[in-house]
Amino acid sequence: MITVFAQTDIGKVRQGNEDHFLVGNLTSEHVEALPHPREFPLDKGGFALMVSDGMGGAAAGEVASALAVKTVKDYLESAPNKTPFSQRLCEALLAANHTIIENARHQPALQGMGATATLAGILGGQAFIAQIGDSRAYLLRRGRIWQLTRDQSFVNQLVEAGRITEEEAEVHPRRNIILQALGAEERLKVALSAVKLCREDYLLLCTDGLSGVIKRQELAQIVFSAPDPAAACQELIHEANRRGGPDNITVVLAAFRGREFSPPPEQEDPVIEVISEFSESE
Repeated sequence: MITVFAQTDIGKVRQGNEDHFLVGNLTSEHVEALPHPREFPLDKGGFALMVSDGMGGAAAGEVASALAVKTVKDYLESAPNKTPFSQRLCEALLAANHTIIENARHQPALQGMGATATLAGILGGQAFIAQIGDSRAYLLRRGRIWQLTRDQSFVNQLVEAGRITEEEAEVHPRRNIILQALGAEERLKVALSAVKLCREDYLLLCTDGLSGVIKRQELAQIVFSAPDPAAACQELIHEANRRGGPDNITVVLAAFRGREFSPPPEQEDPVIEVISEFSESE
């Protein structure tokens, strides 16, 4: 069984909310949060979670992220099951990219719009994470947290090259520059990774309105201190807003329970399999 809660918030600075989320067959196109934590059975067809952060001006950014989650939802519902699940996730993001480009092409007011997308697919006790941009996915287990995604951003390249520290990246003047986004160009490279899920794990997806103001270990402390996913999401958003809420904040939190998932191994880090990576040189 998977228990999920999701919420999106405008923050304290922005005039509109350009974020959207997807939980199974539910999207944030008409709601800001699920009314309560929802339980979903493990489905042999797979289960999807997604966050998308729009860009390109308030109206256009909101349109881009809404198109992203709707296209992904529609694609995953219609894609043939004979296609490998992880491939379907990547194809869904590429379909979203095409949809955003085509809409911008035919509507001049939407030209330049784009969106990030971090899409998690759950199948057979495993999570596959497909990513375009810098929205993040984290795995939380036994009080610890691991980042499953790599920010496809200018400053993250500097961090990984050892040219600046993570602390310096947080205040870098070019920290908002991402290296690829849905709608930005015809050809994109979807980053894809996989990790085995265990009983009592959490999977956290969020836009940078959260990850940009709350450090990784603080995220874990809030989640593990909360009584349920709804309370955890609400406290995460409250804390981001308490720290200034400089951007829209979207959080999707899934908890994995029941005998379908094996207990986590003692004192072992999860094995995060990198299937494909984004490189700016490609």
